[in-house]
Amino acid sequence: MVGKSTHAYGQDISQIEALIYRNPHSLLLAVIAAFGVPWAVKNYRKFLALGKSGLTPLGPLGWIVALTLTAFGRETVSTAQYETSGATKERWLETPPERRGARPLTGWHCVPHRQTDRMPSDEMTKRLEAVFEEHVAANPRLVQITLSPHEKTVPGMILHPDVPSPHQDAVQGLREIAHIHPIDHSMHVILSPADSKIVVELGWAERHPLSGRSRFLPLPNSYLLVYAPRDEEELEVVERILVASMGYMAGSRSIA
Repeated sequence: MVGKSTHAYGQDISQIEALIYRNPHSLLLAVIAAFGVPWAVKNYRKFLALGKSGLTPLGPLGWIVALTLTAFGRETVSTAQYETSGATKERWLETPPERRGARPLTGWHCVPHRQTDRMPSDEMTKRLEAVFEEHVAANPRLVQITLSPHEKTVPGMILHPDVPSPHQDAVQGLREIAHIHPIDHSMHVILSPADSKIVVELGWAERHPLSGRSRFLPLPNSYLLVYAPRDEEELEVVERILVASMGYMAGSRSIA
């Protein structure tokens, strides 16, 4: 009885080997499925955990687009690109102090671009939103609020239609100055090259992984993720960064 079972087991193995030999691609697909599917499920959940973006309503298709774009992303804290001969040296931001502590971590995906730790308190998020709204209300001839042309799911501060785009960054950046991400209260802003260099080097921001990557993507080199403020001191610096972004994008030195 034992011998018969062993013989049957051997026949089964031979049949499997023959099947693999006749269909080698099936083995490859089985291996990919065994290892790839769990990774894909985990990665898709990470994508959803980053909150709403223009890709989120597309579901799995949006995730695939995010994976594709992430393959073209690059590191986010170098500043050499702000020192090119063609970059303006004008500043709108007085040099802030160095930000305390390590930079927040950001998501594996470069779209949406979010921080994933060192989150602000509920009180600080409300304060940041109030600061954002106050500067919009105080500068009605320069800026207005509309749906963010980049995020497509949150309000964005953009140049008023009567204000001409003063430089290529404004054109390439779709005339959007800034927006706040509700899930983490980081902000995307566009600063002058000189100001971008300062805030990245002092730890207040990082470049978007796709910024300046291609002329087909509307993200200039100075498209930055400004980390969410954790206290009053950081809120004051973030507010100054927002005002500097408004000044650069509007070509104005008179931001209220």
